[in-house]
Amino acid sequence: MPLVSVVMAAHNGTAYVAEAIDSVLGQTHADLELIVIDDASTDDTAAVVERRARGDRRVVQVRQARNEGPCRARRIGFERAQGEFLCWIDQDDVWLPTKVEEQLAVMTARPDVGLVYTYFEAFDSTSGEPIAWPDGRRDFVGDVLRHLFVEGCFIGSITTMVRRAALGTRDLRIRDRDFSFGDDYYLWLGLALDWQVERIPRVLARYRRHAFNESARLALQNVDLLRVRLLREFLAEYPDAAARLGRARRLGLARHNLLASRFERRGGDRRRAARLAASAVSADPLVAVREGARAVAAIAARRDAGSPQDGS
Repeated sequence: MPLVSVVMAAHNGTAYVAEAIDSVLGQTHADLELIVIDDASTDDTAAVVERRARGDRRVVQVRQARNEGPCRARRIGFERAQGEFLCWIDQDDVWLPTKVEEQLAVMTARPDVGLVYTYFEAFDSTSGEPIAWPDGRRDFVGDVLRHLFVEGCFIGSITTMVRRAALGTRDLRIRDRDFSFGDDYYLWLGLALDWQVERIPRVLARYRRHAFNESARLALQNVDLLRVRLLREFLAEYPDAAARLGRARRLGLARHNLLASRFERRGGDRRRAARLAASAVSADPLVAVREGARAVAAIAARRDAGSPQDGS
């Protein structure tokens, strides 16, 4: 049976990390290693992981001297991984028991597939009840490069399995330029240049929502602007991507610049919003006009309905 390496970045996760670890160790495919990168936790996370490691030799604990962020932690974990297939899970999320087994079945049957993802559901940490989350069920398969570039990162990282051989095609590495943004997205883009992507249309992972999600901190930033910078970095590193993308290159840059402009407009920085809108027009005038017309129509509809204005 193939060895599967699972990487978990952990930082001050005492409340949830044991459940996350147990969901990995309880997989129906047992031949795996779980590498937990403790990113300089100041609570009891290290003690919790150490107890699990004493009880199951498949758990490997790596402790960082300083907090460098989940992107860096996952990069370290991937570099230490020994498995033929690689997965990651966050310290507060949960896998269903057959996730690894079902993904291995796809990988075995489809040697052209470099990445398999699944559906996931969000749930409230307090009640355990599911939360409506549209991105939890996406169905892009095959050559997904254009979809990734235009739509953004629709593949939930906690649902993925990556073939190690696919990383070697272009010597792909986890991107750790940002503290907690873009490592998954950049890797999926790189894989999609040469490999097919498949998905299992079943919920095999659960995404925990609570007050301390890293995504809550990111929501205060202009993530769409970060995405534009990441896409430009991707195009610079992989020059052949432009030809593969065709018009989707301009379409994606225009769309994400417009979304970034909207964020700045809502925050009151109209000058920066105007610059980003101009970048969108430069990338693809038709997209900019179409999306701008939709925004104006939405504002008018809210005004007619007596709703508060949305940054207009």
